[in-house]
Amino acid sequence: MSEGISHGPCASAPGVPSAGHDWRGALKALEGAYATTTISGYAPDFSLFADWCAEKGACPLPSTPETLARYLDEMIGTLNSATLIRRLAAAVRVHRALELDNPGTSERVRLARRRTQRYRPNRPRQAHGIDRDLRAQMLSSCKSMLAGKRDKVLVALGFEGLCRRSELAALRLDDVVHNRQGQLALLIRRGKADQMGDGRIITLSPETARTVLEWIETAGIEHGPLIRPVYRGRAVARHMSGFSISRLLKSIATGAGLPSDLVNQISGHSLRIGAAQTLLEDGHDLLRLMKAGGWKSATTVLLCRSYRDRCLAVTSGNGTSSAVSYATAYIKRNRAS
Repeated sequence: MSEGISHGPCASAPGVPSAGHDWRGALKALEGAYATTTISGYAPDFSLFADWCAEKGACPLPSTPETLARYLDEMIGTLNSATLIRRLAAAVRVHRALELDNPGTSERVRLARRRTQRYRPNRPRQAHGIDRDLRAQMLSSCKSMLAGKRDKVLVALGFEGLCRRSELAALRLDDVVHNRQGQLALLIRRGKADQMGDGRIITLSPETARTVLEWIETAGIEHGPLIRPVYRGRAVARHMSGFSISRLLKSIATGAGLPSDLVNQISGHSLRIGAAQTLLEDGHDLLRLMKAGGWKSATTVLLCRSYRDRCLAVTSGNGTSSAVSYATAYIKRNRAS
């Protein structure tokens, strides 16, 4: 056994969770209470921690503060702090799900976590924002064929709604609704920071509304997913994954003639980031912007602006984008109320 690692009571071989602890079943019981992606990330992270315990002759369930702290300290030179903190969170979640004593609350573990953050601090990486001008360039490059109409909807809604890629991927036809004034709107039912599903309504500009309706009609969508893959000239009735949306945005950017180094920095969040950068540069109210985009932290929003030197400059032309029009109307309505 490695020095400094305490086994604690373990009903089976060291490194192997006790047969009485069905941790996979415990994680499955979390379904519905947490996002699917969150739950699916716990299993591989805890498995890797359990594998390490097997190598060291330690017991992962129940684990001890000494074991967790030693794991963080030994892996500090191999993994970045974000990965280690995620592994720690997985171990803590499994213990809590099984109603075992939580070793993560120990001062020993807290200090080990601080060491990982100080040893190799992570400089936050952010996707390149697709601002007002890049958005216009990408929209104008979309073809008139079915796939091009889908691409226009993706770019228009992602920017105008400050949407995350997961929100775009989850859209359904019945999320195209009308607001109280009878205008076409989009319902974002749930987001990363909206686990309870309070949702938010995005009133669409006339131009985007026409783009969405044209796509629905041309694709023959009667129900189901709104953003769909197009195969051999027809829309396939299934949702696109977040990864597919990221890849599609890169493809649209390439077709728009954007430089390859810029295309490489584009991700599924680029539309959301670019819209936020545009609105902040235009001087819109931070708190209203947070509400419109479903952000919980002002720091997260301001990070978008802190990266403006890495992005293409946001020009101050006379034209106003649909995202700005929406946000301006949104802010005015909320201030009036």
